[in-house]
Amino acid sequence: MQTELTSRGVDCPLCGTALKRDEDSIRDLWNCHSCGMSIELAQQREPLVEVSTAPSQSLCADQDEDQLDRWLSGKPIEQKTPPISRRLNRWAHENWGAVTCFLVALLGISGLAAHAMQNCVVARQQLADERASHAATRQQAGKRDEELRILVDSAQIKSRSIGKQLDQARLDARRDLSLRLADEATRLELTAPHRSLMLAAESVEIARTANQHPAAGAVQVLFDQLQDQARLQTSGHVETIRSIAFSADGAMWASGGDDNRAILHALQSQRAAIPLEAHWSRVSQVRFSPDSRKLATASYDATICLWDVQANDVAQSPVVLSGHDERVLSIDFSADSRWLLSAAQAAPGSPSEILLWDLQAKGHPHVTQTLGQHFGRVHAARLSPDSRWAFTSSADGFVQLWRLNPKSGDRLTVAMRAQHGLTDRVFFSPDSSQLVTISEGNNGECVVRRWRLGEMIRPEVVARLKMAPLAADVDFASGNVAIGGKQGQINVIHGGSGVVTPVVGHEQQIQLVRFLPGGALASIDLQGLIRRTNLTGKEEVALGVKLPQVAGQTETAAISADGQWVAVTNDKQEVMIRQLDPTILMGVAFERLQSIGGGVDVIATKPTVKRR
Repeated sequence: MQTELTSRGVDCPLCGTALKRDEDSIRDLWNCHSCGMSIELAQQREPLVEVSTAPSQSLCADQDEDQLDRWLSGKPIEQKTPPISRRLNRWAHENWGAVTCFLVALLGISGLAAHAMQNCVVARQQLADERASHAATRQQAGKRDEELRILVDSAQIKSRSIGKQLDQARLDARRDLSLRLADEATRLELTAPHRSLMLAAESVEIARTANQHPAAGAVQVLFDQLQDQARLQTSGHVETIRSIAFSADGAMWASGGDDNRAILHALQSQRAAIPLEAHWSRVSQVRFSPDSRKLATASYDATICLWDVQANDVAQSPVVLSGHDERVLSIDFSADSRWLLSAAQAAPGSPSEILLWDLQAKGHPHVTQTLGQHFGRVHAARLSPDSRWAFTSSADGFVQLWRLNPKSGDRLTVAMRAQHGLTDRVFFSPDSSQLVTISEGNNGECVVRRWRLGEMIRPEVVARLKMAPLAADVDFASGNVAIGGKQGQINVIHGGSGVVTPVVGHEQQIQLVRFLPGGALASIDLQGLIRRTNLTGKEEVALGVKLPQVAGQTETAAISADGQWVAVTNDKQEVMIRQLDPTILMGVAFERLQSIGGGVDVIATKPTVKRR
């Protein structure tokens, strides 16, 4: 019930009870607690003013006041903007045509988008299918390529196998032809010497082109028919020759003997022999430097002479090295020709003198170190190629291995001392990593030891043989060791297996054994018999016979570094120099037969088993 009250303190018009204002109501409401009547007072409203969209100063002042209270109290209220949905709805009703066109366009665009998406999905599927097809095609192509490659490899292997078989057949045919020619040359040697020489030369030529060792019969004929190629000449010495040596370049050779002098010879030129006279006692050893520029001669007069063999006045300018007090027995150069190791006989009650010389010192070569500690005759004194190791042995049975020690001022110090018996065959490997020594025990047993040189020195026994080692050589490429003894026995110890293979053909004491380039073994005995044995196959090939021009016993022998020349001296001071390479003799035979004329039209029958 609403009524207009003029006073705020009136009573209820029904029951006369005083009215109380409802404080919780937002309106001006008065309640009667007796009868429950509520009266809302009406207020005089002011005239409405035009409501502006922009808030006024009064609106800004009480903007937090409730809009309904403002309206009830007659105050101006803010105009509220209708929501966007209502405005859109109103606009849609007013512009229904535009809305229809928009919806139709949207529907068309949606259809086009759906169609494009469907086309994209189809295109992607087609691309995936094409990729899968290409992958399958590539896989099939790879399989076909692999099959073709296997077929090609198989064909190549078969082709190589057939080629090897054909090459082997050609080699066998060439070898058979070489043996047949050698047999025919041997058969005709006495009746038709020219034809025999031609057949022997052709046999050697066929073997050379086939990379095979020549047949023994053909080489025998060459050596017999070309005896004039062996040069027998007087050595120039009037007493026994003690040492002979070739230069490394193969251009010279030198000899030294008991007549207190050494003689320098040119190998192939017409240069006359040059006597080198500077010692007043016998020359014990001659040795060329590895660069072939100097010749060292050791003598019993306790001196060593260095001769410049490249100089024109070689005999007039020796460099005398005086440092020993007793006979100089052994000299050895280092690989770089800078150092020289010399050993002299021990004086009674004194250790042996072993001196290390620096030949490139300023002014004059001098002794850089004295190595002693041996009582007795020094049998071996060797330097390693890198000059970092030295090995000495003497008649007291002790051996010493010396090592260059930087902590001691780059001096050689004893790295190992042992009692191995008489050791006079010592060989260093070219890389200075190994050492092979051959010793003779008191019971006549030959002991071969291989030393591994490094931080840890480990000598190991390779073989023990019942023979006296009179000559020896080592082929470090194959690991083989050859030892020659009395009564012509030669044993070859194979490095890999340790198997000992005897080499037959000699009956006299072995003077020299030497491994030649290619692995063959050359040997010379006391009667001058020269043999060359092929160690790579099952057959022995003899490339020499007793030199008929050398009468008497062989004193010394030497073989050049390239294995082409051999020099043998006898007790009559004669020297035999001859070719050891059959291919060179073959060339000489062809030149000689070409000058004589004539040919060969008949090839001999198949060689016998004995000749093979």
